[in-house]
Formats: sequence, structure tokens, C-alpha cells
Amino acid sequence: MKNLRKKLLALTFILTIVGSMQAKNALIVIAHGSPMPSWRKPVLDLEPIVRQKLATHPVKGIDYMRVALMEYTEPSVATVVKDCLKQGADTIFALPLFIAPSSHTEEDLPNILGMKYNRYVREELAEENTEMVHTNVPIVMGPTFYYSYVLEKTMLQRVKAMSKDEANEAVVFLAHGDPERIGFWNMMLEHVQKYIKDNSKITYTDARQIEMGHDFANELLPILKRAAQHKKRILVQGIYLTSDVKRMADRHNMQEKQAELTKDGVEIVYSNEGILPASSDLIANWVIEETTQWLKSKK
Repeated sequence: MKNLRKKLLALTFILTIVGSMQAKNALIVIAHGSPMPSWRKPVLDLEPIVRQKLATHPVKGIDYMRVALMEYTEPSVATVVKDCLKQGADTIFALPLFIAPSSHTEEDLPNILGMKYNRYVREELAEENTEMVHTNVPIVMGPTFYYSYVLEKTMLQRVKAMSKDEANEAVVFLAHGDPERIGFWNMMLEHVQKYIKDNSKITYTDARQIEMGHDFANELLPILKRAAQHKKRILVQGIYLTSDVKRMADRHNMQEKQAELTKDGVEIVYSNEGILPASSDLIANWVIEETTQWLKSKK
């Protein structure tokens, strides 16, 4: 009996050691960040949504999950990585919550995470008081929205929410991306427009990259005039993570500047929703899908 008890204790000890040696994967979803609480809230609110989905998803493998912000406020990337390490993570999957490849995803984040060394980028980050990550734990960085259909699906969701009569409406998409990687952004706008036409009765679409500054109205008005030649109801949707085009239109007094069109019976509807929080569920599903594919790649 004593020998049996000793063997059981030894087996329990071995199983405990083996269990502690098993990989513990952490998931960090990283967004740009903003000093505005209204911007941060829908991003940070993704954390409990994703955690709930991870808890019920059939593919297991993530032991800890956090949302981090690259700039301006906590929780910063470095803070969240430290937290993951405290939880015992020995591998981290960092998923950038960005629309398309940009200097943020190709330079800033890889340097912050210690995956890349560019002293010029690091000098700029140091001027912004950005804390670098220092760890020997492997960090794998995932793709942006660009490499999936999540943008197309969220935009279709937003358009259908605004639409009253698809066949008699035009849709204008606005975006603001990295000029150094303009090819990605132009392709993204083409993909979104095609998806909308393929999955609705919308026949006229247009899309432009427009600065959010003082030229917003001057750049947008010609686009609206062209759309008005085709349809009498124009839906304007921004491809932004949390910002919305209605606030931009109000800020730049578009009601007055488009008066010539509206007097002719053209109705222009500006969306008051970005991708988040309106499409939080779709974004959370994208996070799960990309994380699942990464976990499968490790097997």
C-alpha cells in the first residue's frame, strides 16, 4: 500500500511538472490609441467580447488575452506584454487592429515589440515616450484587416443599416491611410466597392482617401456631385475604426456647402458609425479566426 501511495505521489508530481511545461499562449489585440475616451472605449470593450468567444470556441489554445494601445494612453503595448508574462505566457500572438499595412504595422509595432530594429523609428518612438518591449518570449505578429474579408463585411453591414432602397442609392466610402503604402489602400477601397455591389442592389459606388483636415469639404463635394448625377440618395460611410463621417461633415459645415444638391432633391446621409462599436461582433470573430489559424500553424 505504501509503495502504491509513493507511486501515485510521484505520478502526480510528474504530471504537475509536465503541465507547467506546456506552452501558454497569450493573445494581444493592438489598436492605435487615442487621447479621446470616446475612441478608446469601443476598442477596449472588445476585450470581454473576445474573451467570451475564446472561452466557448471549439479550438482551444489561448490562455490569456488583452487589448493594448500603441500610443497616447494605457494600457500600452509594453504594459500588456509585461502582464502577459506575469500570467506565465511563453508565446505571444500580437494582432494589429489596423485597416491596412502602414508605417504603424510595418515599422512602429515591430520595433516596439522587439521584432525589428530600426534606430530611426526607435528615435521617433522615444520622442513620444513609447516604451519598448524587452523579452526573450517569442512574439508573432498577425495580419491587418486587409488580408481578410472583415472590412467588406463590416461595410456591407453599415450600408444595409443606412439603406432604404438599395437600387436607387449611391454609396461613397471615405478613408484615410498611409500615403507611403497607397497601393494597399487603393486595393482595399476597390475590394470593398466590389463586395458591396456583389452582395446588394447597389450599382453606383465611389471611394476616396480624404484628409480629415480643412480640405475635407472641398475634396468631398465633387464626389457628391458626381454621385448625384446617378442617384438621388447618397450614403456616405467612413472606413475608420471608431471615427464617423457625420461628425466630420458637421464639423466642416457640409449641410451648407452641399445646399445646391439638396435643393435639387438629393438626400445625403452621413453615417454616424465607424467599424466599432457597431460591428464589434464581426471584429471579434475576425480576431478568433486569425488566432485559430495561427494556433493551427503551430501544430
